Amino acid sequence: MLTLTRTVVQTETLNTPEAIADHVHAEFLRRTEAAPFKVGDRVRITRRDGIPPEFMIGDVGTVMLCDPEFSPLTTLMGVNASGMTIQFPAQTANLERV
Repeated sequence: MLTLTRTVVQTETLNTPEAIADHVHAEFLRRTEAAPFKVGDRVRITRRDGIPPEFMIGDVGTVMLCDPEFSPLTTLMGVNASGMTIQFPAQTANLERV
């Protein structure tokens, strides 16, 4: 048995701001659908690798951005040791939905 992988390159010219906006929005929808976490998901941090102890108190947060095609990090909203609401990146692999 032989498995082949093919890459298809498609060229498209976007001539107007509307065409560019449509392209960006379609890509946003595709990536949002494919992401393991959606904006607003509540997550628990299962491993704190790289997160200082004063950040993301309680090991929980709310997803603000998850785009694994672009970054292995998910941006979370949480609280720090001073009680301030913060944004902080965490490894997507170290998160689970609550």
